[in-house]
Amino acid sequence: MPYNRLKSSPLKRRIPLYQSVMQRVVHLLVDGDFKPGQPLPSEWDLAAHWGVSQGTIRKGLNELVSRGILRRHQGVGTFVTQQNWDWGCYPFTEMPVLQEGKTRQVWPVAEVLSLVVTAADEETAVQLGLKKAELVWKIMLLWRTGYAEVAVDEIFLPVALLPDLNVRFIRRRRSFYAFLLLEYDVLVDTAQQWLWQTVLHPETARLLKADMALPALCLGRLSQSVDGVLYEWRRRYLRLGNQAMQLSGFTAEF
Repeated sequence: MPYNRLKSSPLKRRIPLYQSVMQRVVHLLVDGDFKPGQPLPSEWDLAAHWGVSQGTIRKGLNELVSRGILRRHQGVGTFVTQQNWDWGCYPFTEMPVLQEGKTRQVWPVAEVLSLVVTAADEETAVQLGLKKAELVWKIMLLWRTGYAEVAVDEIFLPVALLPDLNVRFIRRRRSFYAFLLLEYDVLVDTAQQWLWQTVLHPETARLLKADMALPALCLGRLSQSVDGVLYEWRRRYLRLGNQAMQLSGFTAEF
């Protein structure tokens, strides 16, 4: 089975074991050993191969289920979903008035546009608890569903916490949050989210092929590590077009 490839590498002990289980599973997903729709081995098999308790395996898998990366089918098993950890639990669908029965869900895919060091603006400094103009990494992502541009992310991270970040590492990983877990042993969760109406900057409007004269939606997300350290302030500019975002209900399909 594919997970035998990592059997000889012991789980890390400097972080909680359930996080080490998460890392091992994320490695398997990032490296393509398990693809969307495929089942994972049973908890008993994983526990036996990785030398930990079934409870530890279950906690690690449950954390990935809560993030939409895995999905459980009662009495069947645990499966890989289509969801990108960075995007969140909101798939695109047809407009509700156009739905007939069960609608198809579409998960966007991200392209890394750039990664630079810049001075924190006032909003970013306040959110991350930094001094104004303190150095931060700024990552730009473009999200697409098929050929349609649906969102642009501006991600800000303190340089002091991630001094050796670079675009080569970012592009290696399926998800930036997976990258933090794999490369830095940092597990982040959303601390707060906001949604507001805004006006697009010219470059953002160009990337989204949107009209600057029309109001746009911006989703702000503040993320922190499990021990409360603020790691990320993200602004997501959305262009829904003729699509809807499903905000609740049964979403993590594969």
